[in-house]
Amino acid sequence: MTNVFETHGIIRPDGTLEVAQKLAVPPGPVKVRVESMAAPPMPQETMVEFVQRTQRELEAAGHKFMSDEEVTAWIEKLREGSDDDRIEEIYRQAEEEKRARSAAA
Repeated sequence: MTNVFETHGIIRPDGTLEVAQKLAVPPGPVKVRVESMAAPPMPQETMVEFVQRTQRELEAAGHKFMSDEEVTAWIEKLREGSDDDRIEEIYRQAEEEKRARSAAA
């Protein structure tokens, strides 16, 4: 019986092959076939440009982002602990939804 296991890998500059995962075949002789794959294209924008573009697109779609002042105020409010009840309520709701999904399954 022949077991076939397919995985991806990389040919290193020294000619060695590095496979992407542990091979799930029994020890012993194997036949190896190497097929070149096209390298993924390099991104045309930096991470910063991507984030800025994404934010512009979301704002154009009507999403609102907090200002620096709003973020600072929110962090201070969290540090004061005044949102403890609200956070506990969110956890409680999440647990209820989790139980409801489990019961429905």
